[in-house]
Amino acid sequence: MIKLKAFLISIILVLITLVILDRTYIKKIEDYYKVNDNSVRYSTSFEKYKSKDIILENMTPKTLLLLGSSELTTTINEDYHPKKIFNYNDFNIMQVGVGNSQNIIHAATIGSIGNDVTNNQIVMIQSIQWFDNKNGILKDAFLSRISSEHVYNTMANDRISKETKEKFINRVIELSATNKELSKKYRSYKRYFLKEKGNFFTGTFLKLDNYVFSLKNKYNFYKNKGRENYPLSGDVTPNYNWNELDKKVTEEAKERTNNNDYQIDNTYYDKYIRSKYDQLKNSSKNTKYDDAKEYEDLDIFLSIVKDLGLNIKFAILPAHGRWSDYTGIDSSKREVAYKKLKEIASKNNIEVMDYSGKEYEDYYMYDAMHLGWRGWIDFERDLYKLKK
Repeated sequence: MIKLKAFLISIILVLITLVILDRTYIKKIEDYYKVNDNSVRYSTSFEKYKSKDIILENMTPKTLLLLGSSELTTTINEDYHPKKIFNYNDFNIMQVGVGNSQNIIHAATIGSIGNDVTNNQIVMIQSIQWFDNKNGILKDAFLSRISSEHVYNTMANDRISKETKEKFINRVIELSATNKELSKKYRSYKRYFLKEKGNFFTGTFLKLDNYVFSLKNKYNFYKNKGRENYPLSGDVTPNYNWNELDKKVTEEAKERTNNNDYQIDNTYYDKYIRSKYDQLKNSSKNTKYDDAKEYEDLDIFLSIVKDLGLNIKFAILPAHGRWSDYTGIDSSKREVAYKKLKEIASKNNIEVMDYSGKEYEDYYMYDAMHLGWRGWIDFERDLYKLKK
C-alpha cells in the first residue's frame, strides 16, 4: 500500500511539472520545430529522425517521405542534392536516415509515423551495402540510431498485428542486448503489449516514460539547433530540363574526379583511397549477399507497411561497378542482392525504381558507394514524377 501511494504521488508530481513546462518552455520548443519551410525536412539532426512530432509536423500533402541511409547526407551540400533541387513549397522531401539507418530502424520509424503519412507517398532506398554482413546491422550501430519513442509507438499501434509486433520487438530486444537499460525497457514493452502482463498503472507508466523521452528529444533538437537556416527558394519548383541538368553536373564531375581512374570525387579519393590503393585490391573478395539477416529485417519492415496499408516504392541504388570489381566484389555477387531485392518487391507488390543497371555509368557515383552527380539527377527526375 505504501509503495502504491508513493508511486501515485510521484506520478502526480511529474504531471504537475509537465503542465508547468507545457505552459512555459514547451511552447518555445514547438515553435522552433514547427516551420513553413524546408529547414527541418532537410535537417540531418539525430533528434529529428527519432521524433514522431518533428517529422510529421513538417510534412504536408506535397511532401514525399524518403527513407534511406548515408546516401541522403553524404552529398547534402552539393547543388544536385534534393535539398537544392526540391527546396520549394509545391514539392519537397522529408528525408529520414543517415549512415546505419537500415531496415529495422526504418521499421520502427514507419510503425510510429505511418498512420499519419497523409499523402501515402513513401520511397525507401535499399542499398546493397546493408546486405553484405551476415548478422545484419551491428548492435552498436543499432543502439546509436534506434528511437525508443518509435519503438513504443509501433508497439502501441493498434493497426499493426500481434504477429508483426512480436517479430519486431524480438529483433529489437536482440539488438539491444548490450544495453541493459534499453533491453529492460523493450522487454517491458513486450510484456505489456504482447503478453498483456500489467495493469492500468503499468500502461500509464510506459506512456509517461515515452512522453518524457519524446519531450527530452525535442528539447535536445531545440538546444542543439537542429533546424537549419534554410529559407525556401520559392513556391513553385522550376520546370527543370533534366537533360540539361545532367549535362551540367557531368561537366562539374569531370573536373572534380580528374585525379583517379574511377570517377570518384578527388577529395574522397585522396583521403580514403590513394595511400592504400594497392592494399584494397580484392580486399572484399569474400563479400556475400545471399544470407544476410538484413533480409529478415526487411521482412519485418514490410510486415509493418502491409499492416498499415501504406503505398511504398523501393529505390534500388547501384554499387560503383568499377570500384567494386577492383575490390573483389564482382558483378555476379552484386547481382545476387539486386535479384533478391526485386523478388521481395515483386512478392509484396512493391513498385521498384531500379538503378542497378547503372553500375558502370559515367559520373553516376560520388565515391566508392554513394550516389553522385548524374545518379542524383536520374533519381530526382523519377521522384518528381511522384509530385501530386
